[in-house]
Amino acid sequence: MTAVLKFKQSIANQLSKHTPCNPKDITTFMRPSKQMKEGHISIAVPKLNASLTDPTPKQDLPAWTQSIADNFEPNEFIEKASAQNTNLFFKFREPEFIKHVLQQVYQDNKSYGWSHIPKPDNDTVLIDYSSPNIAKPFHAGHLRSTIIGNFTRIIHESLGYNVIGINYLGDWGKQYGLLAIGFQKYGDESKLVSDPIHHLYEVYVKINADAKDNDVIYRQANEYFKKMEEGDPTALKQWSRFREMSIKSYASIYDRLNVKFDVYSGESQVNPYISKAHDMLDEKKLLTRTEDGAYAVDLETYKLDKAVIRRADGTSLYMTRDLASVLMRSELYPFQKGIYVVGSEQAGYFKQMFQISKLMMDPSLNLQHIGFGRIKGMSTRKGTVVFLQDILDTAKERILEYMNNDQEKSQMKDRDAIADQLGMSAILIQDMKSKRTKDYEFSWDRMTDAKGDTGVFLQYAHARACGIERKSGTEISPNVDFTILKEKEAMDLVQSIAQFPEIVEAAFASLEPSTLVNYLFKLSHATSVASKFLRVKDMEQDVSKARMLLFWSARITLRNGLYLLGIKPIKQM
Repeated sequence: MTAVLKFKQSIANQLSKHTPCNPKDITTFMRPSKQMKEGHISIAVPKLNASLTDPTPKQDLPAWTQSIADNFEPNEFIEKASAQNTNLFFKFREPEFIKHVLQQVYQDNKSYGWSHIPKPDNDTVLIDYSSPNIAKPFHAGHLRSTIIGNFTRIIHESLGYNVIGINYLGDWGKQYGLLAIGFQKYGDESKLVSDPIHHLYEVYVKINADAKDNDVIYRQANEYFKKMEEGDPTALKQWSRFREMSIKSYASIYDRLNVKFDVYSGESQVNPYISKAHDMLDEKKLLTRTEDGAYAVDLETYKLDKAVIRRADGTSLYMTRDLASVLMRSELYPFQKGIYVVGSEQAGYFKQMFQISKLMMDPSLNLQHIGFGRIKGMSTRKGTVVFLQDILDTAKERILEYMNNDQEKSQMKDRDAIADQLGMSAILIQDMKSKRTKDYEFSWDRMTDAKGDTGVFLQYAHARACGIERKSGTEISPNVDFTILKEKEAMDLVQSIAQFPEIVEAAFASLEPSTLVNYLFKLSHATSVASKFLRVKDMEQDVSKARMLLFWSARITLRNGLYLLGIKPIKQM
């Protein structure tokens, strides 16, 4: 149980004796007060009243509110209750509250924020994220899928789920046939070996341009892909080489982003399951023939139109292979929930795919699409095509420029590694600070600002807190005189630290990283304000110990929040 919940329950248990509400329901109506002087927790009585089977008449609410406050008896947690019109306010016994919050952080340490959440019963969650295409660049859309998918993975793991992260590569289909035809014409072995991702994209662009004026190329691409599906050894050998070279190139990028996967899968690996999926759909009489001879599933009943499953020539489509992948995954990794982190523009497609999967396999199949908006205004020195490598390198260069212009930072050791980590933080935080479904405008200048609400600022806040610990030489102890922390800045910071467990719960429920990011900005600002007024070094010992525990708890909370976002905190910068 969190410290905040203990105090809320002490209020709710007593209020349940004076109202026809049970304690659990009462706690849902509690909110942090906007003004601390009124109380730490407030309840809007009209909202509480509206939830009752037999509500009190509106005109009687002020009197009822006052009666509840008058009948409230102070206890070990709550100092007093008061009423203002139809709002109830409850003031905590502050030393007791501070003690419960800071000792909980000390006890939970690296699991503070989620240790109170009941662990699932060995539930397995599959998360499909990143999923670049070996015939196209690793672009901004894949970057968003990678970042949001990694957050989704980490928060599930932290809460005790068995997570299997899958990088489902686009390594099959007509586009690969087009790439193979293009490599025959434009491929350069030396360029392929030195930089496979960029060279394969270069080839893909050229052959696409040719195909616009020559329908024969598309026919050749389809024929090549059909040979692959039929198991042609020469075609498959070349495909396998391109695939492995691409994965190796991606690995170094993922390592810089602190991203990992359990499985590198792909459309190619579901081939044995395609016929099985087709047979299951046929057995359940879900397939219909279109006018051109293709197979489709009619989803008009669900207001989802028709979904084509197989072309007239017998080759598979994205939908075919995705349905086959659900079959494969359910067999290889029996799961309770499957999550797909893909752009919001694919929402309609996933509704179709999920519905067909349920009809084909099990109505209770739990599949979820985590959508996200587009990044606007992102470009590189090399043109409009945005490769992730260029994004990472540019972010690092901007940070190094900033560090070189600061005399103290220009003398730091490991500047290159620190700049790279700060660049990663800047990219990740700029992406996750807005709601994931919204498009956002990318800004290099705003992203690398050390003063605004950026990843650099959060890293600076963590490094500064580490500096307080190093310079003060004060022992971190959970047994301090909590009455010393009586300043408004101390209480504001404790309140912020105390909110973290509820923020984690909200971020997990919505899988919305912005909930966490914007909380960390508020926490960091509260820490910065407190550090200006609450000196630790060279103070009387009891004062130093109490304040050190406060700042240490704030740093642990910030560190844990950054961890959930996939960011390694920097200790010195």
